[in-house]
Amino acid sequence: MAIATRTAPILLVVLALCLPLSGAQSLSMSSLFAQAAQSTLDRDFPSGSISYVLLDAQSGSVIAERWNDPGKPIPVGSLIKPFTAFAYAQTHREFPAVVCSGQRDSCWLPRGHGRMNISGAIANSCNAYFLHLANGISLDQANAALASFGLPPVAAQNKSVTLAGLSNDWRVTPVSLAIAYATFARQSHANDPEILTGMQASARVGTGRAVGRALSGRSSLAKTGTAQCIHTPRGPADGFAIILYPADDPRIVLLTREHGVTGATTAATAAAILRSLESGQQ
Repeated sequence: MAIATRTAPILLVVLALCLPLSGAQSLSMSSLFAQAAQSTLDRDFPSGSISYVLLDAQSGSVIAERWNDPGKPIPVGSLIKPFTAFAYAQTHREFPAVVCSGQRDSCWLPRGHGRMNISGAIANSCNAYFLHLANGISLDQANAALASFGLPPVAAQNKSVTLAGLSNDWRVTPVSLAIAYATFARQSHANDPEILTGMQASARVGTGRAVGRALSGRSSLAKTGTAQCIHTPRGPADGFAIILYPADDPRIVLLTREHGVTGATTAATAAAILRSLESGQQ
């Protein structure tokens, strides 16, 4: 594999180095540009309210990271929803259409999303849709699906609200979640393309649309979430965004948490992180 020149944008070099490597020189260059990526992000995102982990989607290795206590499981809200859809697909031939009426259906959008299919529900993170799916999944089915991606089980007493992203009881470590998304993307291209279509739509026109704007229309996968803040200083909530890029064959996974905001706001911060890597020169 040819190594990019020192003037290449860091993101492009990192993408190249996420390809299968061989030889000590390639591994050394991989380490070099991982250090460059970390240095760039330390410089451009010094705020302690922003946490992130950037992974090689193929190997699961960490490229860059700033996350206090990354081994501590945390609630991640709606980032469970694609896995809920996967669990539903294991025992149903097709996804339903569901009408979301808003607050009375426990959705975050007061006026409701109206009639939703699976792709639209993922793109807009529709709680009503995922409550409907969750009610059609047994506890055993849900936990078997989660376990297949190395994720912890949900509890029986709040199974449906947890699978809809409405519980703070289901917790996972940041790296485990990022790796699970990378595995999920590889498997779902062939088996569950509607779910990935929804994640692409999220990055273009949904709750993660800031990502699409930042990448100038280049295709990526995105999902947002909002969850209880459990770290110091305490805030009303923390926003989460996960991005897999590029969409057709993800090479990097970026999980971002931002203190005191929603997932949609965090998507803009995650997009800025990718822009920083893309524009950074070494």
